[in-house]
Amino acid sequence: MSLVVSRASALDDLIAFRKPLNFLAEMVSDLGWSETPAAVLTADHIVSVLQRFRSGALTAADVEGWADLIECREDIDYQSDRYEEILQAIYVLANPVLSGLPDEALTDQVIGSLLR
Repeated sequence: MSLVVSRASALDDLIAFRKPLNFLAEMVSDLGWSETPAAVLTADHIVSVLQRFRSGALTAADVEGWADLIECREDIDYQSDRYEEILQAIYVLANPVLSGLPDEALTDQVIGSLLR
C-alpha cells in the first residue's frame, strides 16, 4: 500500500465500510495483527452495513467479506453493552455457509438482535 495510514484510521474505515472491500482487505492485510484494540465496532455499524445491503448498495458477498475481515481481529473491540449480540452478528454474517446468505429475514433477525 503506497499510503501509510494509522491502524486506528484503517480500522475505522473498515468497521464503517467506507472504502471498497478489496482496498479494505489490502489495508488490513498490511496492518498485520495486534492484540491492542484500536477501534470499536458498534451495533450501529452493523445495522448501517445491513441497511446498505438491503438498499442494494452492497452485495451479499460484500457483507460476508466485510464481516470476515472483522471476525477474530483482536485490534477491533466490540461495543461493551452489546458485545454478545455483535459477536454473534459478525459470526452469522461472516459464515453464510453455516448461517445462510443474507436476505430480508436474516437481516431482520440480525438487526432485531442488535437493537433489542
